[in-house]
Amino acid sequence: MRAGRPSSAVPRRVDARRNREAILRAADEVFSEQADVALDEVARRAGLGRATVYRHFPDRTALAFAVAAHHLTALKSLVRDEPFRELLRRVLAMQARRRPLVRIFRELPERSQRQYTHALIALLRPAFERAQREGGVRADLQPADLALLFEMHEAALAAGPAPRDREPAERLVRVFLDGLAGAGN
Repeated sequence: MRAGRPSSAVPRRVDARRNREAILRAADEVFSEQADVALDEVARRAGLGRATVYRHFPDRTALAFAVAAHHLTALKSLVRDEPFRELLRRVLAMQARRRPLVRIFRELPERSQRQYTHALIALLRPAFERAQREGGVRADLQPADLALLFEMHEAALAAGPAPRDREPAERLVRVFLDGLAGAGN
């Protein structure tokens, strides 16, 4: 151990990581239920004090970005092996399950919305390009064209309550995905 370094430094870092994970899990749960989330509610569900939550995330926006980043990280492991269409379905399903989180993002400045969309497109780019090489996505499309899909989907999710019948949403996704497909797919 180095001089001047407290012996409890390592356990504190482990504890801080564990607290952050608990906060993200609780926030994900709360954001799937409501958009008007108080960090106090996240703290309660995480079993932590308010100060601990605020130490990690100064406001709801920072927490929302962290939850979204957490989901992007989870998707990274799928990009190499998962077919592009399935990845896209997963992303859209994830957004649909977190409708209130989508509403929070829609309230953010446009620059912040673009930042998230660009991160998502960058994540999906390898699978998109692989699907293009394999003929599953038209050659004249660019990964940036996915922004249109995300914009339409997010606008529909933010517009109102979740539809009881998921069939119209499934049809919309299928139509868009079929539009991406190359001839004969």
